[in-house]
Amino acid sequence: MNEVVAYKNSDGTYSDINSEGSRPIKKLSEDALNIMRHDMAHIMAEAVISLFPNTKPTIGPFIKNGFYYDFDIERPLNEDDIAKIENRMKEILNQTRNFHKKSITKNEALELFRDNKYKLELINSIEDAELTIYEQENFIDLCKGPHHLSTKEYQPHFKIINISGAYWRGISTNKMLQRIYATAWFSKKELDVHIKNIDEAKERNHRRLGMDMSLFLLTEFSAGNVFWKANGLTLYRNITNYIREEQRKLNYFEVKTPELVSNDLWVKSGHWDNFKENMFTIESDNKTFALKPMNCPCHIVLFNSELITYKDLPLRYSEFGKCHRYEPSGALNGLFRVRGFTMDDAHIFCTEDQIYEVCNETANLIEKIYKEFGFTKVKYNISTRPEKSIGSDGDWENSETQLKKVLTDSDKLFNILEGEGAFYGPKIEFTLEDSLGREWQCGTIQIDFNLPSRLGAKYKDRNDDNKTPIMIHRALIGSLERFIAIILENTNGWLPLFITPVQLAILPISEKFTDYCNDLNKKINHKVRSIVDQSDNKLGYKIRTSVTKKIPYTLVIGEKEIESGNFTLRDKSGENQKIESIDSLIDFFNA
Repeated sequence: MNEVVAYKNSDGTYSDINSEGSRPIKKLSEDALNIMRHDMAHIMAEAVISLFPNTKPTIGPFIKNGFYYDFDIERPLNEDDIAKIENRMKEILNQTRNFHKKSITKNEALELFRDNKYKLELINSIEDAELTIYEQENFIDLCKGPHHLSTKEYQPHFKIINISGAYWRGISTNKMLQRIYATAWFSKKELDVHIKNIDEAKERNHRRLGMDMSLFLLTEFSAGNVFWKANGLTLYRNITNYIREEQRKLNYFEVKTPELVSNDLWVKSGHWDNFKENMFTIESDNKTFALKPMNCPCHIVLFNSELITYKDLPLRYSEFGKCHRYEPSGALNGLFRVRGFTMDDAHIFCTEDQIYEVCNETANLIEKIYKEFGFTKVKYNISTRPEKSIGSDGDWENSETQLKKVLTDSDKLFNILEGEGAFYGPKIEFTLEDSLGREWQCGTIQIDFNLPSRLGAKYKDRNDDNKTPIMIHRALIGSLERFIAIILENTNGWLPLFITPVQLAILPISEKFTDYCNDLNKKINHKVRSIVDQSDNKLGYKIRTSVTKKIPYTLVIGEKEIESGNFTLRDKSGENQKIESIDSLIDFFNA
């Protein structure tokens, strides 16, 4: 059997053609796993059509850890249907399927898929005169490939994960389809680990943790916006205060810009033409205003309000800026996907010669912050110049070179995403891997040749001439709301001590010790985030309650502790530590 499955191109795509710059994909490799998942999407489509003959298949790509396929089916699928689809897929695999590639003309494709309006729409959107299809027994799909030659080349282990609604082509005015998600692996062990992680993720759901820890409320009274409770706001502030202090060391100027801004600015910046459908607007005084979807144009307004010289550069503006973007109600997902969010945002104005200095400093800051929050596995991507872009060849070449140098100088491995940069400049993306192996794209360093020029930003150079600065967009963790959800699920609510809302629960053994506990709490809560459990519950129940609330330490107070002045500090795992005085207790939490 041929050991080469397909080829991986320099832009990260797969092909069955060995072109310049591509490399072979070996059997059972990670890339081959993605191709196998694409095979399995076609197997799923055949299974669904055999069970529901009037189904219209649409698209079915592989994704991280699995694949999905979107179908237009006459009725909603249920749990029994899932079992039937899985069993039919197993039957098909037992029979073996070969994947045959065939090139056809556009007219032939239109005729072949004449009964499927979704495929016809896709075909008509393709400019190429020649298209490719893949044939297997009982199923033909419009597909670029590549695929394995046959399912004989591997032994897939798979499971359907769930079914959800998905608008055709992601447009909310289009028909809602049924999306079947599944996972597939080369070994049963890998499948079992993944299913275990899925089950663990359900247990770690940040919405449940938010309720247990009394952090936030999500309600239809303001869909897509967060009601922060006292504990949640404490967590929010602990994160922002830590970042604020790290930025202060690097000479950032923290600013605050309005949430409601005239569309005159959004027209000038270009966001009105390209983003207005995602903006919340209001009419007042015969003018149109919008809640800002991002902070960058507002920071240029601040830059333009002062006389800036080369001596002031690099100039770093930071803002925990509240932004709003319209998201369809069906797309909202806890803190992961909201309409109102706070961007951990900064914009750094610099000269072309300062790009490396600024980006290197920022990358180091991002790395430091991730480690403090407990994330040690980070992946890096550099997105390069797309076909449609502005700026000179020299600007792009220099910027991409500097970004690569930032990562190579610190011995970081990274992927190049060819042509995936914004039209106005290249970027580095920082992707975190959590304790369940899930990946979250959080930090970015984005170079911008466009917006400063568009909004007339100027500084005085050494010759007193006006020059347009380079602007670097920078996010350390991205949306505060989303990051809080990520860190809650990563730690299962056992947050790092320096940000956890409640560090210590003081538990009186009985009611007669409550006054002492309240006095103790008053003495320490200027340095320790502590509470007293004044309920009538028994001690065992109080301890279990503190565990449910993810409070990392408890202090049990009875006659013995009051008489001796010594305390026993109990951590979340049940380990005890002797504390000899109140001062020692305070020192423990502020070490």
